[in-house]
Amino acid sequence: MVERVEVLIRQAREGDLSALEWEGRYQHFRRLYRRAMSQAKLGHRILLVAEVDGRIVGQIFAQLASGRADLADGASSGYLYAFRVRPNYRNQGIGTRLIESAQDELRRRGFRRVVIAVAKTNMGARRLYEKLGYKCFAEDPGEWSYIDHEGKLRHVSEPAYVLEREL
Repeated sequence: MVERVEVLIRQAREGDLSALEWEGRYQHFRRLYRRAMSQAKLGHRILLVAEVDGRIVGQIFAQLASGRADLADGASSGYLYAFRVRPNYRNQGIGTRLIESAQDELRRRGFRRVVIAVAKTNMGARRLYEKLGYKCFAEDPGEWSYIDHEGKLRHVSEPAYVLEREL
């Protein structure tokens, strides 16, 4: 039996940014996290974290508008991304609570649809999304680039399924 822990789901704060790097594992996303925080302060994104005993153990971000209206159109459809839960805290309902909290935030802002992508190799996450009512509507090549914490251009190729659900 998995032990349930006391979890706080809350808006991310500036002081949380270094904790989102998970002791360096995700430091290459540092610039992306800072940009997301800046956009959250302007009301263009939602950044939520899961905290256990003062430690960030999970996260999920929501993009409210993007250049791809099929993902996030800024009015009725939002896109969830950067979703992760630390391995030692998985299978305790934290991921479900993060997704549901992000959905609640989108609903509160008048959004009626939510979209999330999952790597084709991540069947565990896909099962979770489908359990929460998401249905696959597209595939995506998952090709994108970003500038890492050292200023180097990184390319990502992670073919994905794109799922949606009504709020």
